[in-house]
Amino acid sequence: MELVCEKYKEKVDSEKAVCRRPAEYCKFRNACLIHFLTREKAGDGKTAAADKDGGGK
Repeated sequence: MELVCEKYKEKVDSEKAVCRRPAEYCKFRNACLIHFLTREKAGDGKTAAADKDGGGK
């Protein structure tokens, strides 16, 4: 599936979806699937690291 960055009108493949300018202001960010997927991928990495360490318990 192809996603579109509303701010820059760039097409991005959903498998490789990454917000290219996460530090810049974006009025579309609250409803942006690309930004959501970027954060979800970052969260997955943190979860995997926590699992290796014993879950932080």
